[in-house]
Amino acid sequence: ASQAHQFSYSVSALDNGDGSGVGDSQLNYRYQALTEGPGRPAFSPRASLIMPTGDAFRLRGSGSPGLQVNLPFSKQTGDWYWHWNGGFTWLPKAEALAPDPADDRRVNLFSPSLAGSGIYRLRQMFNVMVEGVLLFNELSGDFNEVTPDGSTTRVTSFTLSPGARGGWNIGDQQLILGVAVPVTWVEGSAKTGAFVYLS
Repeated sequence: ASQAHQFSYSVSALDNGDGSGVGDSQLNYRYQALTEGPGRPAFSPRASLIMPTGDAFRLRGSGSPGLQVNLPFSKQTGDWYWHWNGGFTWLPKAEALAPDPADDRRVNLFSPSLAGSGIYRLRQMFNVMVEGVLLFNELSGDFNEVTPDGSTTRVTSFTLSPGARGGWNIGDQQLILGVAVPVTWVEGSAKTGAFVYLS
């Protein structure tokens, strides 16, 4: 509607090894509470309604409507751009992972998160960056197995992702290509991946 009031939606398509299909969807509202100025960061909180459009038994959704809230801040200092974000995801009636799929049990899952990034403008259209995300995921069941009593456990993970992005102006359009190498630590083990972004 304006820079201050923005609405959007998110629809996911997932392939998790058990077939592909639609995941959970989101309706988002973002409010530009502060624009950046001298000594003042930009602040644009977002609230998202989570809709259970994915198949929970095939691990493509939670089976529960939910709420996600994020409180992001951004600030530029010279050629550096800084971003901070804190929030949570709440799924009050998530489908419990039970040994028997016919056993319809629900659990209340609340997962906070923290994130931050630093981006350096090396050239006009080329940035190097590092991003970090700390998640406190509450899961149905144990970390490695399903529990029959519908209990939950909290798993802490940290992802550090160094990367770079470049851009090209093509007429009145702009092409952006980004690459990163995220490393995630969880339960004492580390996994390395690759991330490619095209816009």
